[in-house]
Amino acid sequence: MYSFSGSGRPFSFGTVSHQLTQTTTDCVSKVRFSPVGFPAFLLGVTSWDSSCSIWQVQSNQNEIQAVPSFTTTLDAPILDLSFSYDGKAFLGGCSKTAVMWNLSTNQKSTVASHDLPISCLAYINHPQVNDLLITGSWDGKLRCWDLRQQNYIMEENLGEPIFALDVQRSKPMMAVATGRSVHIFHTDSMRKEDTLKPPDVVKFNIRCVSCSTNFEGVAMGTSEGRLSFLRMDKKPGCTFKAHIQGADVTQYVMYQTNFCVHHPSSPLVISGGGDGVLAAVNRSTKKLLRSMQPELKIDNDPIPISSGDISPDGSLIAYAHSYDWAMGKAGYRNQPTSVHIRKIEGDVK
Repeated sequence: MYSFSGSGRPFSFGTVSHQLTQTTTDCVSKVRFSPVGFPAFLLGVTSWDSSCSIWQVQSNQNEIQAVPSFTTTLDAPILDLSFSYDGKAFLGGCSKTAVMWNLSTNQKSTVASHDLPISCLAYINHPQVNDLLITGSWDGKLRCWDLRQQNYIMEENLGEPIFALDVQRSKPMMAVATGRSVHIFHTDSMRKEDTLKPPDVVKFNIRCVSCSTNFEGVAMGTSEGRLSFLRMDKKPGCTFKAHIQGADVTQYVMYQTNFCVHHPSSPLVISGGGDGVLAAVNRSTKKLLRSMQPELKIDNDPIPISSGDISPDGSLIAYAHSYDWAMGKAGYRNQPTSVHIRKIEGDVK
């Protein structure tokens, strides 16, 4: 049975929140919590200004605190971030390389490379290899790197740019998103097991993916503002207009879905989009639970939520307000950047 705390209160994005200090002023590309087992509870933020900053987070019932702890820069914009379990962070982006950053010593070393920018990456503790880094690139190639070696040990050419990937840490499952496909891999064997396709109502490219905790399926967000859940057994899933705003079906605005995450112990899926909204859906009951209206606007237009993540225990949601480049250079109006952490409260109904 899924529940948060048995409080009997309906789910909500809580009123207890915290805005990070000393953040980047450029567009945020990734917001990521450290996993269970990491030496400290951290939140990392990467940016198009080639920086990565990390805060140490503390939280209780009435307060959230985040202390700036680490910062570094690379030679090109950073697009993704992943933490190991032993105090390291992995950064990949437009330099076409991935860097291992030892937070204890502040040393950095290049551990992966591609022919085009690395759009996404994930560290996993593999049963045979131990330290394994998975990288996906706009060159269409998925590579696995044994961090004890200089070369990749597996490559899968998916034939089109890779935009996102997600690894389920509790199960050997990985989802990789290309244009209109979600490729499913078994991470123990690193073999491709299936390809999931979005429902017919989805017309545009996939922007983000998130694996469920029980092999049931994959959540995906799209460029047209939809949030879908695709079932592994190919039974009908569900699709929501999570980031489509409008009074009726004849006049509405589609904002891209920029991130989606699964709650670790419930059927809750949370997404953030170009409309500046956080949306929460229950994939089991196929209901939209709550949408948090835009907090920040410029010239009466919402400032997008460009990235976000949920804490390992499911009690916090972190997200960044910044321009998401959905409208290219023409849409940039010097939108301010901010990063927030907010409590998740109540039960999933």
